[in-house]
Amino acid sequence: MTTGRRHDVAVAPAIAVFIENRPFFGALLVHVPLLRELRRRHPDCRIHLLAPFAEARLLCELGAADELHIYGRGWAEVQNLLRELRPEAVYLLRPTSLRLAALVGFCRAPERVGFRSGGGRLLLSRSVAHDVSVYRPRKYLSLLPELPFQTMPLAEHFRDFAAAVDRSALPRQPYVAVLPGGGAGGFKLWGVERFLKVCAALAGSARELRFLFVLGRAEAHLRAAIAAALPADRLGLLIDAPVATLAAAAFGARAALGNDCGPGHVFQMCGCPFVCVMSNQDGRAAGRVAEWVDAVNHPYVQTSPRGEPIAAITVEQVTAALEQACSDSGRA
Repeated sequence: MTTGRRHDVAVAPAIAVFIENRPFFGALLVHVPLLRELRRRHPDCRIHLLAPFAEARLLCELGAADELHIYGRGWAEVQNLLRELRPEAVYLLRPTSLRLAALVGFCRAPERVGFRSGGGRLLLSRSVAHDVSVYRPRKYLSLLPELPFQTMPLAEHFRDFAAAVDRSALPRQPYVAVLPGGGAGGFKLWGVERFLKVCAALAGSARELRFLFVLGRAEAHLRAAIAAALPADRLGLLIDAPVATLAAAAFGARAALGNDCGPGHVFQMCGCPFVCVMSNQDGRAAGRVAEWVDAVNHPYVQTSPRGEPIAAITVEQVTAALEQACSDSGRA
C-alpha cells in the first residue's frame, strides 16, 4: 500500500527511509529532524517512507516525507518495492533487523546507510555506531555525514509549523505547559492529581503564571477535573492538538512538565525547558532518559528511587524542579 502526496515518482530521484518499527505518536515524531535534514540536503529528491504500519502517514502529512509504502513480512515484497523505487540512497533505521539489512545491502542503491548492528557493518555502504545513549532524533541524525548531531538545535525543524498557527487557542504568556499523557503504559502515569497539586503550588507563588494542559484523546476525560482545580482565567486546554499547534505552544511556554509522552518530544525538540517525571521501578530509567530525553536541552528529569513506582516521585520535588526550570528558562 502506498499513501501520500501523489506525483510521478519517475520525475525525481528517490530516497528510501525504513523508519523504526514503533507506531506511537512520539516514536514517529522523532524522525522529523532527520527527514527534514534529508530534504534540505536533497531538495530535488522525493523521500519515500517504508514502514509496516499506516500510522507513519503522519510524517507525510507534516511534509517531512512524500509517500508512505506499507510493507508486510514477505522478503519478495520489500525487494520488489526497492526495485520499483530505484532509490539513490536507502536509510535503514531498524538496527536489529538482519533481514532488512540484507535486503538493503544487496539492492542496487549507490548509498546504503544504517547502523553497525544487525549486519549493518558488512552489508551497508556506510554505517555508524548504534548509540542508544544519544537522544533518539540525534541518533538518527548521526547517519548524515559532517553534521554536529550531538549539539545542533532541533527547533529549526518546527518553526515553520508554529508560524502558521492561530495562537488564540493558547493562553497569554507567561504559561507553563503540563503534559500528563503517556499512552504506552501505566508505569508512565504520575497521576493528574499530582500535576494539579504542582500547578496549585506554582499558582500561589507566581500569580501571573498560567497553565496549559496538553491532552490526547485518551486523556480527554480529565478535562472536568482540571477545569475544577484551576481558575478559568489561568487555564488553557489543548485536546488532540495537531503537531503545529503543539510546536506553537512549545515555543511560547516558559517551561513544560510531563511524563515521557509523545507531545513531550515536540516540546523538547522546540527547545522548551522540560521537567520529565519517569519511573525507575525496573532500574532502567537511566537508559530511557539517555535515549528519550534530550540532554542538550538541559532537562530537569525526576525519577523514582530504584525499584519504586513513578508515584514515589513527590509533588514537592517536582514543584521545585519546575520552579527552577521557569527561573532558568529566560522566557517571557
